[in-house]
Amino acid sequence: MSEEQDTDAPHAIPPRTGVRPRGRKRSEQVAHQIVTDIVRENKGRGAKLPLESELLEQYDVSRSSLREALRLLEVQGLITIRPGPGSGTEVGAPEPGNLSNTLALYLMMARASLRQLFDAWRMVEPILAQLAAENHDRERVRALMGPFASDAVLDDRALASGLAFHDAVAELAENPVLALILGAVGFLVTEQVRIGAIGFELSSATVHAHTTIADAILAGDSARAAAEMRLHLDEVMVEIETALPDQDRDILLQR
Repeated sequence: MSEEQDTDAPHAIPPRTGVRPRGRKRSEQVAHQIVTDIVRENKGRGAKLPLESELLEQYDVSRSSLREALRLLEVQGLITIRPGPGSGTEVGAPEPGNLSNTLALYLMMARASLRQLFDAWRMVEPILAQLAAENHDRERVRALMGPFASDAVLDDRALASGLAFHDAVAELAENPVLALILGAVGFLVTEQVRIGAIGFELSSATVHAHTTIADAILAGDSARAAAEMRLHLDEVMVEIETALPDQDRDILLQR
């Protein structure tokens, strides 16, 4: 078969780029092995990892590669390295806020705009609200949504309170893939607001919307939860864009 025929073959898939993904460095391989062992041994947050000397022997790696591997995991929040008395390395947790740090760099390199970030958040967050309403563990739903429900909500307008609400919705979705990725998007949106609109507070309409969504999730009404979340984000985006200076509305802001 000629080169031209091969190119035109029905099953030929053109490469996305001319560059193959680079191979993992030794430190990255070790970082992956450490996480694999944490999961295999079912170690939770705060569990201790072996001493450095034990890790060196366990992974048959140089001290420099091991320390680089640990730094990679620490940056991602997957471990915590404590110096001084009581020093040691502890297991962390996969948090959307930590993932958002890497996501921000990728989005900046991809020339993504702030408006595109907002649009993505607006499109996907209703999915989490729907899944949260469908959660079968109603006791857990009440525990996480109760503080935002109509009979318990306080008029807390802090940006952190809004993030806490959306984090609770993501947790109730019980899909770690969606919760982490979409939670990172939501966290990044909040960071953009914090940086670009100093002193920004949640409006009364936003606090009320959180209550409405929480009530729908508590009632197990997935369609209403998704619809109310969509309406809420449409209104929030208008508020955010109004608060941001004109020059900051089309770029991702650096921290």
